[in-house]
Amino acid sequence: MKKSIALILALVATLFAAPNATSKASSKASKAEAVKKLVDQGVQFHEQGQYDEALAKYKEAEKKDPKNALVKYEMAFTYHAKRDLDKSLSYAKAATKLKAEGIEENLYSLLGTVYDDKGMPDSALAVYREAFAKLPNSFNIPYNASITYMRMNNADSAYAWIKRSINNSRVHEGSHYYMGFLASQMGKWPQFYAYTMYSTFISKKAEIIRDNLSRLYGRTKSFVLVKDKKVEMNTPKIKQADSDSTVNNEFLLAIQTILITDTLGKRKLYDQDSTSAQQMEFLIHILEKAIKLVAFTDEINDPIQRFYQGLIRESLVEAFIYSLCEPIDRPTFAQWLIKNRTEQARLYQWFNKEWLML
Repeated sequence: MKKSIALILALVATLFAAPNATSKASSKASKAEAVKKLVDQGVQFHEQGQYDEALAKYKEAEKKDPKNALVKYEMAFTYHAKRDLDKSLSYAKAATKLKAEGIEENLYSLLGTVYDDKGMPDSALAVYREAFAKLPNSFNIPYNASITYMRMNNADSAYAWIKRSINNSRVHEGSHYYMGFLASQMGKWPQFYAYTMYSTFISKKAEIIRDNLSRLYGRTKSFVLVKDKKVEMNTPKIKQADSDSTVNNEFLLAIQTILITDTLGKRKLYDQDSTSAQQMEFLIHILEKAIKLVAFTDEINDPIQRFYQGLIRESLVEAFIYSLCEPIDRPTFAQWLIKNRTEQARLYQWFNKEWLML
């Protein structure tokens, strides 16, 4: 009898409790959906450059859920776009105190960027160090730290942080672009060629591609000077030297020797090029040599070396170089492509299915 009464009481309690619990869950889900809808609308306004309208939507969402980290992050992001750095900083800091699962990388990157833009690089770097300790697989946080160090004219630290970013992503074009840029400033010539070529290949931004090709061409030409019909090797002055710079002179010497001794028909490599076709011919020749040097030199100890070893192993060097140099002279590229379309397809297949999957 006691068991029956207990069972009845349990059933009665369940019957009364279930609707209440269901109602609370339904209400919570409804509020979450309403907040998400407002945030989505705000993001759309932001993307259209309508920042005040975006903020109005976020503020509505904030009233419904004052402890939502995503809402505060989006508000900080929009205030930053409006260049209201004080409000951006306030909301970004508030978001870090809430549950920010899924947005930590973007949140800490934004917080550090705001500090940097406010002229507070030490605070920015403190954020990046703390964030990277929590998120060691991030590529965006060390990338932003590198930007801060570059603004401080600290090339060595910028280089160290950009390497961390590259180690965590093979397709973040900004990281590989700045690695090539920093290498050129520091006299790290194997890295300069390796990363500048690679960032050109993976980049979808025309300005990065143009800048990279211009730097590859201009830097290479500058390694040899002609004065009064006399050819001289020119070692560029670098902003910051370290232990690697002396070793890298061997790589530079190899490039300079190629420039002095190799020819393109009747033209010397150090001759001035008068057409875009000649510029492309020059760069194709020198980059083929540079790839072989990068792939097997002891002066570089970066994972990117395996990429160039793979190009050589798969006989894809020519397809890679022509794909890089296409913007220099499209008619020359078109003539090559007519005969080598399958090789270019094989290059991208190898890159996507083997290199990126390693």
